[in-house]
Amino acid sequence: MNLMTLQRYKNELILLLMFIFLLATFVYKLSAVTYVKENQVRINKEIKEIQTIVNLKKQWGGKNITKKIKILKTIVPSSKLLSFKKKSKKLSVIYNNLTANELNKITNKLINIAVEINNLKIRKNSKNSYRMECTCKW
Repeated sequence: MNLMTLQRYKNELILLLMFIFLLATFVYKLSAVTYVKENQVRINKEIKEIQTIVNLKKQWGGKNITKKIKILKTIVPSSKLLSFKKKSKKLSVIYNNLTANELNKITNKLINIAVEINNLKIRKNSKNSYRMECTCKW
C-alpha cells in the first residue's frame, strides 16, 4: 500500500482500532465483574464455615456437656450399669443386659450430645440382651 491510500482511509483505520479497543475493554470489564462475584461467593462461604466452626467450638467447650453426660448414667437402672468412669473430658461407660429400647435410648442420647466417640462396641449377649461399651471425649 502506498501512503496516499493510507491517508485516504485514515479515519476508517482509526475507527477500526477504536472498535477493537472498545471490544477489548468490554471483555475485560465482563471478566473483572465475574472475578469479583466469584470472590464474593467464596468469601461468604468461608465466613459461614468460620461461623460454623465458632459455634461448634462453643458447643464442645461448654460446661453443659458434662451435665448431659451425667444423663447417660440415669437412663437405665443402675444394675445394668457396670462401669461409669469420667475423667476430666473423657468418659468410659459399660452397660450390660440392655434391652433393645434401652440401647436405642442410650445411643440416641450419645449421638445428640456433642462428643467425639472414640470407641463404641455393641454385642448381643442373648436373644433380647445387649452389652455396650463406649469411650468418648469432648
